[in-house]
Amino acid sequence: MLTYRAILTVSMVCGAVVARADDTGVYYKHLTLPLSTFVGENKVEYGCAAFPLEADEYITEYLPIGERDDVHHITVGMCDEPYSDSAIWECVDPNHVCKNTKRVFLYSWTNGAPGWTLPKDTGIYTGDRARYFILQVHGRDDISDRVAEFAHMRLKIRTNKPRMAAAISLYNINGYIPPHVDKFTVDTACEWNRTAPAPILAYGLHTHSKGVALSGYIVRRGQWIEIGRGNPLYPLVMFDVTYKGLVLYPGDIVATRCTFRNTGDTKVDIGYSHVQDMCNFFLYYGVNSNDIAGTKTLNCIGNTQDEGWQFDNIPSDASEPGGDTDQLKYIRKYNMTKSY
Repeated sequence: MLTYRAILTVSMVCGAVVARADDTGVYYKHLTLPLSTFVGENKVEYGCAAFPLEADEYITEYLPIGERDDVHHITVGMCDEPYSDSAIWECVDPNHVCKNTKRVFLYSWTNGAPGWTLPKDTGIYTGDRARYFILQVHGRDDISDRVAEFAHMRLKIRTNKPRMAAAISLYNINGYIPPHVDKFTVDTACEWNRTAPAPILAYGLHTHSKGVALSGYIVRRGQWIEIGRGNPLYPLVMFDVTYKGLVLYPGDIVATRCTFRNTGDTKVDIGYSHVQDMCNFFLYYGVNSNDIAGTKTLNCIGNTQDEGWQFDNIPSDASEPGGDTDQLKYIRKYNMTKSY
């Protein structure tokens, strides 16, 4: 039985439990996917499910519910139209999430991490038209004793406009990691292309098993300002910035460095499967809620074979995972252990 305070009515819609907004303009929506998707003869590696999404609303909290070791990770995104009409479909291929368009990324959670409550009076905009939430779940194949259960993500949504909207910038890579490397670095760097200053709200770090360290910086007139740095093998958490009050200005460069170790005899491709690896730096920043409708997700991509000459002056500790006290705080508070 749902017992959330100040909820008026509850209904089940397409696998989502929806608690209707009361006079505070807040309600909760559960997105669920059965764990039976990841076991048996017809199991999939990545399962996707679509849920109706209302326009002109704001997500203020993401909370995973249930056993924390049911899945590798859960991603929430938006599509104009789902890739498939099926209730659940295989979507390990990123082109098989949305039909004819790319997914709009909203949030990602990995096994063992807490959820994320956005800063006060801040929310992630759902868009100016009705679309679909896409729940993408990377399941485990060792959960046969819990196939009757579900992967859950609870969204807290407000219907009234907050003071500030949260937008997302993604930094990731293509290519491969060569064999027999101890500290193989891959860099991304893109100019900040918004016309107004933007406060940084949070950042997240994620690789697969070859990751050693992941760091992000603002480069301003030759000065490197650390956004955050840590060990990407721990569960994905949306952290506060290293130095409070960081703001991005037009003309800044946002730069990231991912450091890998591959002691094997074969190269490791960058990709989505666990036999591959990845480097994702998630950056959430603030936008005036009156301007959010025209804001698109920024995506900056580096390549493992690039020379990276512009990184000659990167701080010497960029490949050291220590130094981010916020990660250490979460490790202690939630008893987090490494995912790999």
